[in-house]
Amino acid sequence: MKQNSYLLDTHALLFWVNQSEVSGNFIKHFDNQQQKGNVAVSAISFWEIALLVKKKRIKIGDVQNWKNELFNNTNLRLINIDVSEMITSTTLPDFHKDPFDRLLIAQAKLHKTLLVTKDKQIQKYDVQTFWME
Repeated sequence: MKQNSYLLDTHALLFWVNQSEVSGNFIKHFDNQQQKGNVAVSAISFWEIALLVKKKRIKIGDVQNWKNELFNNTNLRLINIDVSEMITSTTLPDFHKDPFDRLLIAQAKLHKTLLVTKDKQIQKYDVQTFWME
């Protein structure tokens, strides 16, 4: 049986790392999956997080150090952004206007991962999503 691979939406990454706004089962599941190397995060999420910090919508002292510690202490995989993913994100139906989310949708489709998101707009797309309370 093939193991699922997951791509965390930015909010899912923050909830999991901060162990807030998600259940203990969610945290345990993704702790287990990241140890197996089944969890990825997009480079776009770190740009989005840095912008949220700049706007004072979330509090992280140094995003660069936070990112480095995250990768040093987990088995997360980083998915860098490529041109094909950027182009694909512009061809998606206009259910969602957020360019960060559109790129995550394109990456999940092209990398054949489940997109871990609570976002109902994303669930309108032809992309496999995953969420657990």
